[in-house]
Amino acid sequence: MSNYLHASLNSEQLSVQDYNKNTIQAGVIHLGVGAFHRAHQAVYFDRLLSHDTQRHWGITGVNIRPQDSQHFTRFMQQQGEYVLKTMAADGETHYEHIRSIVQQIDGAQTPEAVDALMADERTQLVTSTVTEGGYYLDENRRLMLEHPAIKADVEGSRNTLYAFLYAGLKQRSQVSNAKITLLCCDNLRHNGELLNTGLLQFLAAKQDEALIKWVEQHVSFPCSMVDRITPKPSQQHVDDVRTRFGIDDEMTVMGEDFIQWVVEDNFAGQKPALDLVGVQFVDKVDPFEEAKIRILNAGHTCVTYQAALKGLTYFDEAMRDNALKQYFTDFILQDSIPAIGDSVVDLPAYFEVIAQRFSNANIGDTIERICTDGYAKFPIFVFPTLEGCYKKGRTPSKTIQGIASWFTFIQLSDQGKLSTPYHEPNKASLAAFSNDDAGIQAFVTDRFLWGNLPTEYPDFVTQLTSAIQTNMATYA
Repeated sequence: MSNYLHASLNSEQLSVQDYNKNTIQAGVIHLGVGAFHRAHQAVYFDRLLSHDTQRHWGITGVNIRPQDSQHFTRFMQQQGEYVLKTMAADGETHYEHIRSIVQQIDGAQTPEAVDALMADERTQLVTSTVTEGGYYLDENRRLMLEHPAIKADVEGSRNTLYAFLYAGLKQRSQVSNAKITLLCCDNLRHNGELLNTGLLQFLAAKQDEALIKWVEQHVSFPCSMVDRITPKPSQQHVDDVRTRFGIDDEMTVMGEDFIQWVVEDNFAGQKPALDLVGVQFVDKVDPFEEAKIRILNAGHTCVTYQAALKGLTYFDEAMRDNALKQYFTDFILQDSIPAIGDSVVDLPAYFEVIAQRFSNANIGDTIERICTDGYAKFPIFVFPTLEGCYKKGRTPSKTIQGIASWFTFIQLSDQGKLSTPYHEPNKASLAAFSNDDAGIQAFVTDRFLWGNLPTEYPDFVTQLTSAIQTNMATYA
């Protein structure tokens, strides 16, 4: 990577934080080094490392999925360094050379190296970004012990986050006995609580009472809210960096200019002074979490399937479609914000910011990406607005419209009639949702998706059924 470093230090256009990477100590392990981590948490830590007193907060990036090993090998060849390209709505573009991931371990190949590092008392923080389904919890927060990946891990395999945490914390309890913080950095509401719940159930399945007691006394699980729209990595940006700087960087990542991280102030051991670089430490993350999940994430989810049905490719196109832009506004102002109620967050102002971010044509965030994993997203992002509206005596008609568009998308996708591919990890769970009365009934009463709403508010079943029938007739 010598040409990489040379280019980064000799280009006025490529900014780099002022620290000597060789003097940095790794105090953070990050599990799952995807594009979002590299455009978000790694950037905050890169800025933190420029402070003289914070040089022990370098990151060790860990891959835990065998299917990502080949990609991660390239990342290791680049010594964990890459260019972050930031694009604002007005086209202003910045390039940063990110160096905070000072060590890299492919845990899928050498899991024992991850265990040893997690046992080291100098490691004070383990962060993670997993998908909505990566916790393997059902709607009642019960660990899916019959899931093949969990079942195998309880028996000693390494498929999930829990298996890595189990092995590493077990060794830590025996070696350093030092306290440690496990910090989730994903889009799940109450993510720290979910990780805590899932991990303790996993330890119980392993019948390791001693480790359960140790975790309860030595580990904290703060919740956090993370935000930065980060599209799937694109060759376009790799080519741009190569042309502009002469750098062969296959790991180039691009994000919008907005970035936010709100963290519950609940650290078992040392706490990185991330507030020096713009992170908000708060007593309760909930209000920030609710605003983001119910406006940004739910907005994405309810609009994207309608955009796919219209054949759109990028989400900013949806925000230039008059009908979809009006739908998004109505969904937020008529359903989402009223369902939230009082908040310490200025919700109308936040909505305006989100609308501007969604309209950023430079991001190139695809409808295909946002359509992914619908079955896991609706219960997390959309259900709270449904429930909140019905509890307040309101009919969430715009939310119902968004849900109906997802059902229609599922049907047309199955029929091969859409240009947007549907990547659905829980495809088996959609099998009962056929395009007939029985299939619609199964969909509108699905407990994983809608909880007790169908029985507590029968109007929901009637209204969603009607919306689906109308929608299907439109696209028949």
